[in-house]
Amino acid sequence: MALLHFGWFLGAGFGVQGWGDPSYGIGYDWRQPPVYQDAARAFEANGFDLFIIEDGVTVPDTYGGSAEVNLAAARFVPKHDPLPLVPYLLGATSRLGIVPTLSASFYEPFTAARLLSTLQHFAHGRLGFNVVTSGSDLAAQNYGLDKQVEHDLRYDRADEWVDVVRKLWRSWEPDAILEDVENGVYADYRKVHTIDHDGRFFKVRGPLNTAPAPEDPVMVQAGASGRGRDFAGKNSEVVLALASTPERMREYRDSIREVAVANGRPADSLKVLFVVQPIITANAEETATVTLARSELTQAAIDEQLQSISYLTGIDFKTFDLDAPLPALTTNSNQGTLDNFVRSAPEGSTLREILATRAKKDGLAIIGTADEVADRLGELGEAVGGDGFLFTGQVHPANVHRTLDRLVPALRRRGLIRTELGNGGLRQNLLDF
Repeated sequence: MALLHFGWFLGAGFGVQGWGDPSYGIGYDWRQPPVYQDAARAFEANGFDLFIIEDGVTVPDTYGGSAEVNLAAARFVPKHDPLPLVPYLLGATSRLGIVPTLSASFYEPFTAARLLSTLQHFAHGRLGFNVVTSGSDLAAQNYGLDKQVEHDLRYDRADEWVDVVRKLWRSWEPDAILEDVENGVYADYRKVHTIDHDGRFFKVRGPLNTAPAPEDPVMVQAGASGRGRDFAGKNSEVVLALASTPERMREYRDSIREVAVANGRPADSLKVLFVVQPIITANAEETATVTLARSELTQAAIDEQLQSISYLTGIDFKTFDLDAPLPALTTNSNQGTLDNFVRSAPEGSTLREILATRAKKDGLAIIGTADEVADRLGELGEAVGGDGFLFTGQVHPANVHRTLDRLVPALRRRGLIRTELGNGGLRQNLLDF
């Protein structure tokens, strides 16, 4: 079996870790850096390439017009801004890539370029940034808008945003800083340039006023819709992807690589990493018990699924009859998420049938003994053609260690995960294979 890349996607962001687990709160405080630092050390020690931290900027109340379910379940909220956490994670590790999330809809490109350039100096080449376009109207209303702009237009804006950020990073030539003490010249003014960008969405003079970083941070993106795939294939170095079958995984990876090639990039210039949730059991009996428990469609499970899809799509699923076929739906928010949800069950299925099918398939979860899960990951990697996986789940210590302590040795026995990271930074680690 070929080596695969592995990382961890913290879908809960800098938020509550372990809520609902019996070990919640034992020996740690989710509001402080140590629990995340401990997790990052574990990821690095186990040969993971990167640690991606999700973010969001709203208190979701789409489901039933209330934030009750989200707040009760600590789902999507509360959470802190991930950017201040980054230096703590960098300080706790030496080789792991650290990837916070930024919104191209709400961060001005000069602010983003300056912030990321500063952090890249701290990171010595280990910084990435996960670009999102923030489809939520609730989020837009926190930034002076009545609603979010149209879906494809957000990606047009994001394309220009990336272009401006990269122009700003190049506004200082690599050899602009001389540090010539004898002649009293720190930087050569002839090698620091305005960018004079005047585009459809942004007007930015430049130059950036930070010292140039040795290399750009690695860009991560999760384009699922057609326009999102175009954006990711054109700009990203890592693509965070969701797919439930080997066929959909391969189709998605092939489509992204085709976009990259169409934009003059080598197909291997980006890595497509699929999000999975490994759940490690001791034996077949425990696997059956866990699978059954997770497939029970209780009211709590219904509310959990529906509040999540409501927030991500901007559609209030509480308004639909559970036992009637789901009508045709469109969204200006996360189109790929809506499509994956609707396609979970055969066309014409009721909402309850969709939820039941998703519960039985268990979405991203791979449940089994360490050897069974490792075998499954190897099979998927081979079927898809690479490039690897992002484990997801909260990073309270119990979850991290019950996942990694048994699974990583099984992956290593199969030659699927590297034994250690190189010293060349995140980009080089991704290009190693």
